[in-house]
Amino acid sequence: MVLPVCFLTGASGFVGANLAPMLAQRWRVRCLVRPGQPLPQLAGIEHERVEGSLEDDRALARGSTGADIVVHLAAIVSFRREDRPAMQRVNVDATARLCALAREHGVRRLLHMSTISAIGYSDERVELDERTPYNFGPLRIGYCDTKYAAEQKVLAEVARGLDAVVVNPPSMYGAGDRRKAGGSLMEPLLRGKIWIAPPGGLNVANVVDVCHGCLQALDRGRRGERYILGGENVTGRDLFGRIARIAGSRAPRRCPPRWLLRALARALRGFEAIAGSHPPLTSEVLALAPRYLWYSSQKAIEELGYAPGPVDVGIEAALRELRLQLTPLADC
Repeated sequence: MVLPVCFLTGASGFVGANLAPMLAQRWRVRCLVRPGQPLPQLAGIEHERVEGSLEDDRALARGSTGADIVVHLAAIVSFRREDRPAMQRVNVDATARLCALAREHGVRRLLHMSTISAIGYSDERVELDERTPYNFGPLRIGYCDTKYAAEQKVLAEVARGLDAVVVNPPSMYGAGDRRKAGGSLMEPLLRGKIWIAPPGGLNVANVVDVCHGCLQALDRGRRGERYILGGENVTGRDLFGRIARIAGSRAPRRCPPRWLLRALARALRGFEAIAGSHPPLTSEVLALAPRYLWYSSQKAIEELGYAPGPVDVGIEAALRELRLQLTPLADC
């Protein structure tokens, strides 16, 4: 039996590494990849390669021609102000071109992976949902602004006839996340070297749960709708403490006052204009740290059958992989 074709962007990324094998059970996966880029998660699984990039219109056209569905995961995730122009080109402009091509080539359905950062935030401990107005603009965070703009491009093509659905996941934990390897906050947490925690809150999920939610959105999501695929709402101190407990390391016990982080974010932004940004702590990360990014997944639960579990499973998988990548941690 010849399977229908799924054109997948972002197959080599964190979500793609977990979602691609699931897609391959139902579709013949056609992946947009850079020349020579390996796809170990699809080893032994029949798949096609379209070599190119999101900024290569011919590659996007080859990928979407004859495709039954398009799953658009690829994006630049950065909280460095210097990366905003690149995020505009990739996250916004390329998304607009891909959606237009999908419509022109008669793709049955397109799934666009957005983010909760394209919804909104609160300064209070309240759960937000898909109807929350976008309010990140004054914070001038390139990732949030470009992912929100990308959603508008998707919806513009929906108005022209494209059948598309948007999913909004939070920060995810699980195997295969290169961003949580060396150079992230996970490494010093694993070593017990972080003494303070962010005073705000965030939503976190197991990447495997989010991937199941993507499949459910492809099957049951309503055209032009967005669905939060969240997990657990936790404070920054609770999350850091949970990671430390699972890792067997020292948990941070204190949170700086929120006004102090806001002041530091403004000061660091001025410094970055001269000296550049230095992750993992940038002015954009500090600007987010005092806010509450707490969300309800009730719409996805009711309409899609989404069933998120505890994020600890994802944290454990991420820590197992991180330990393999790092040198022995004698001071853990």
